[in-house]
Amino acid sequence: MNQFFPQRFSQLLKNSNMTYDEVANALNIKSKGTISKYANGKNKKVDLETVMKISELFNVSPIWLIGLTDNMHYKIKK
Repeated sequence: MNQFFPQRFSQLLKNSNMTYDEVANALNIKSKGTISKYANGKNKKVDLETVMKISELFNVSPIWLIGLTDNMHYKIKK
């Protein structure tokens, strides 16, 4: 994953009132350590399903989350 994902995911975590445990549970991830690795850029592989779950949980665009736009709420047109 590129440098945008950990920066933006970390930003979402800081701006939320959720703990790493709560985020892990909401995303169906076994460990809060994985959440920490995503936020710190130590986990280089984040699958598309997880990106989609994170974007839904925090109500942001997956396109923004991976750094393809600066518009946090970008909508893909059909």
